[in-house]
Amino acid sequence: MSTTYSALMVIAASLLWGTTGTIAHSIGGVISPLTIGAVTMGVGGLILAAMSWSGVRDILLDQKARRWAVWGGLGVVVYPLGFYTGMDLAGVAVGNIVALGTGPIVGALLEWRLDKKKPTTGWWVATITGVNGVILISTSNHSGTTADSELFGVGVAVALLAGVGYGVFSYAMGRIIDAGHSALASAGATFGVGSIPLLVIVAVSAPAILAAPGSWVGLSYLVLGPMVISYVLYSRAMKRLSSSSVLTIALTEPAVATLLAVWIVGERFDLTGALGIVLIALAVIGATRSAAERNNPPSI
Repeated sequence: MSTTYSALMVIAASLLWGTTGTIAHSIGGVISPLTIGAVTMGVGGLILAAMSWSGVRDILLDQKARRWAVWGGLGVVVYPLGFYTGMDLAGVAVGNIVALGTGPIVGALLEWRLDKKKPTTGWWVATITGVNGVILISTSNHSGTTADSELFGVGVAVALLAGVGYGVFSYAMGRIIDAGHSALASAGATFGVGSIPLLVIVAVSAPAILAAPGSWVGLSYLVLGPMVISYVLYSRAMKRLSSSSVLTIALTEPAVATLLAVWIVGERFDLTGALGIVLIALAVIGATRSAAERNNPPSI
């Protein structure tokens, strides 16, 4: 599988992820963002674990890989709860962008600190470009968005926490794959471990979910599309790309989320916000090229 094909798989997954904010907004008035996040990754994680159970079992029996599955599982718990809450408080686009913009930085820092893999110059340029895009959108006028004006800052902070969780579980999945386990099993183990506490939240929230049948279609889509299908693609791409490259290419998601937030939800951004979207698009292109150079160095 070529690096370009792997990058396209991440982009395809990101397109599905980009719809999560719009779907969550449509059902957010019926059930809480915490419940939406718990159902999405709790049930989805259980499905991924079942799809690759034999491989998951091998990971859990491998002491070194099991440790990373646990760390990744913690990231899995933090991410959806912070992600959906962040979008609820800071607005669909801003919450999404801040969370996803934080992930690449966390992933690169973990690779640098633990693997001694210094990021390439191209990656730094792409990531700094993307981060500037995130900053521009976050600091743009959000009066025309779905953000809670009183809790906007809290929403941004929670979205940042979600980004840390995202970077941690992505890095952990990469370490499990490096230990010799399959990509799907890596996803199954990481999300399977994380699904345990999330399913507890689902159980507590069951009465609210059952009382809101209008949310079931949206929840089912979030579980099967942006969760199961997307993370199958995402995990396969990690066989070829570094976690930091994957995380940066995945900045496609907030760009898509922003476009849908404007088109469907009705959020509006000023020129600063629009420029931020452009910078994120440039970051994705740069990260894709950087990943190709890193995984296919020129011959001497």
